[in-house]
Formats: sequence, structure tokens, C-alpha cells
Amino acid sequence: MKALEYVANECPRLKVLDVSSYNPSINAIIPKYICKWKILDILRVVRFYVDEILPQIRLHCNNFICLSAAYNYFQGDDAAFLVASLPELKYLDLHGGFIEKEDVVKILKGCKQLVHLDIRECGFL
Repeated sequence: MKALEYVANECPRLKVLDVSSYNPSINAIIPKYICKWKILDILRVVRFYVDEILPQIRLHCNNFICLSAAYNYFQGDDAAFLVASLPELKYLDLHGGFIEKEDVVKILKGCKQLVHLDIRECGFL
């Protein structure tokens, strides 16, 4: 966690953040630091809370184009929340997670600039 705090404070021009190994402690503090990375384009996380990270990205990262959220569970209003928060998303990786087929359709209809959607190995609820 100290390393992430250091990166947040010392690397304000960060464009890619890859935290692709699951660590609940790190995932819990990422929303706190997103505001420091104004030009963040790409975020790779495993199992994150949609309602905590996406609003921060929407507010602070104007050029954000790619979210990799492998092994995540999309349930309830998560897909609608993703579309509302990041309608200009171009790349979305949800491989290995769980998502309802209807939510895949919501994402495809709502993210009009999407050019890549990875739902390999997803369990469909």
C-alpha cells in the first residue's frame, strides 16, 4: 500500500495502472488516489467495486479508455452504472468473471465507442 501511495504522490502523469493480482487492501485504496492521476488512460484491476472506482475515474480521468476488470462479478445495476460512468470506454476486459447476458447487451448498447470487449471464460448468470 505504501508503494501505491508513493506512485500516487510522485507520478501524477501516470497513464496506466496495473494491479492485476487481487489484493483487497490495495483495491480498497485505489479510489482515494485516482484523483491524482488526471491523465490515467488504462486501469487493470481484479475484483473491484464498481460504485467506488468508476465515479472517481469519471470525475478525474478525462481521457480514460480502457478498463480491465478480470474475475469481477457484475450483478444488479453494475452494468448500467458502468455505462453511465464510462460511456466513452473503448476497451473493456471482463474475462473470467460473472455477468448476465442482458448486462452484456446493456454495455454494448451504452458504450457506443467500444471496439474491444473480452468476455472469455465468463460465467453467465
